[in-house]
Amino acid sequence: MYPIINLRHYKMDLHWYLRALEEVVIRALWSTFALTGSRIDGLTGVWVGNQKVAAIGVRVSRWITYHGLALNVTTDLTPFTRIVPCGISDRPVGTLSKILNDSNSMQNVTIPRFKDCTETWDACTLLDVTHKSLLKEFSEVFHVDLVQKGVGEFKRNSTLPES
Repeated sequence: MYPIINLRHYKMDLHWYLRALEEVVIRALWSTFALTGSRIDGLTGVWVGNQKVAAIGVRVSRWITYHGLALNVTTDLTPFTRIVPCGISDRPVGTLSKILNDSNSMQNVTIPRFKDCTETWDACTLLDVTHKSLLKEFSEVFHVDLVQKGVGEFKRNSTLPES
């Protein structure tokens, strides 16, 4: 999730913004999967147990944010075995799918939170459910209404030549 936000409309405080992005993930983990996400003093990101599941990296120019957060949902973590992710050697990186599979908490469970996902867990992909949850929690934390549009719904700039 890479939001572009004018922090002048919120707080011109980067630490506040980082904590707000962490809050989005923590709420999504709890409201959708009943997983307790947490922060660790002095570090940026979100952990489930001792596994880091979300990394946050932002760029801000003139109080406009760029970049954002990465939640490891189904990520193949094999390439990370050769490095120390985020410089944190004493805490492993984890994925939502592995945490859920290890707990066996999501097998054949319906997810009533999403009205359009009324079938069993196997019928809705983990990525889609997580995406919807992150958008919902983002809109609540930042007090914004999000409107999704398909690519075909954007109007073409009239100064561009037709292709």
